[in-house]
Amino acid sequence: MRFLLFIILIFFAGCSGITVDKQIKVNPDDWVMSGGSPEQLNRSAYVLVPPLNIMWDYNIEGGVGPSGITASDAVVFVNALQGELFTFDVNTGGKIGNLKFLGKDCSTAPLVHGNNVIFTFAGDKKYSVGSYNLISGKINWRKNYGDIQTSPVMQNDFVYFGGLNGNFYKIDISGGKMIWKFNSGGQIHSTCALADSIAVFGNDKGFIYCINTTTGGEKWKFKSDQPVISTPLIFNNKVFIGGNDSNYYCLSADDGKEIWKVNLHSKIVSGSSVDSDGNLIIGCVDGSLFKLSNASGEILWKASAKGTIISSPVISGNNVYISSYDSYVYSFDINSGQQTWKSPMLENKIKTQPVIWREYLFVAADEIVYCFTSKIVEKNFN
Repeated sequence: MRFLLFIILIFFAGCSGITVDKQIKVNPDDWVMSGGSPEQLNRSAYVLVPPLNIMWDYNIEGGVGPSGITASDAVVFVNALQGELFTFDVNTGGKIGNLKFLGKDCSTAPLVHGNNVIFTFAGDKKYSVGSYNLISGKINWRKNYGDIQTSPVMQNDFVYFGGLNGNFYKIDISGGKMIWKFNSGGQIHSTCALADSIAVFGNDKGFIYCINTTTGGEKWKFKSDQPVISTPLIFNNKVFIGGNDSNYYCLSADDGKEIWKVNLHSKIVSGSSVDSDGNLIIGCVDGSLFKLSNASGEILWKASAKGTIISSPVISGNNVYISSYDSYVYSFDINSGQQTWKSPMLENKIKTQPVIWREYLFVAADEIVYCFTSKIVEKNFN
């Protein structure tokens, strides 16, 4: 396995920068965007078998949002809520560098595209999306599309995201130029899912939209009873998404017609994951974790954490990992729903989705970023 050697550049302007001395080689199995894929499948190609041990941790002195971590080529990328991007060496947990120009609210996932990182943020009057080159240590471009609290999702060198102004955007990844925008009529907190020529997202007025990614035109919309801030999942020409109305919906990707819905008796504010059989795993605000049949929505099993779940589950092999406000990371057997592992109690609530890269799992408990591994290791303190 090739690990990068890193150097850190310090800018005299008062903010740190990030550079790497070799090109990042993105593997198709790396976790380079929210959900791990444009479809938001939340399924890792790597098999990580519990129990896991803490390998290192790092205090970034600022919280991390529900989808604030990505990883590629032995580099961990972390967006902090206070508007900073941090990078870490997977092997040691050492900080490579950090950027401090991401507004006052960066609760979204950094998008890794080769040697560039694309980020969306809120709270800056001048900019809300940008691209940074890891080789040169320079900003490629920055644009202002209004405050953004959804993660950028990439397909075919175009980036898609929704804004608090109600607009959903498609931009060119090379320069940030807007290709089109679609007005949804309500604030967008729902990160989109992409498949073929469609983009799907929800808005705060309870609508679920499907947009033609070529034209930017509406293909269909579906109305639920309350805001939809969760992330949809697209699989086998179906759209799966939960809402604040406690319903989990399966819709036809062709016309938006409801195939089935199930009431899980708790708000759903995060994304879902899909297993190798096409069945769905969903976490709820009340700490419940469900496995549902793809075909009918039948509850196949129910498990529970002891605290609120606001981040998406991630599947790895025969296990599904989930984080909770009770300060634990859990794994459950994908077939039975039986708990297979529980982390030591971490120092803070865990709002962030676990991300798996090779034999490592990354998660943040408020301001502390943790690396777990299935190997027997001696913990590094940073």
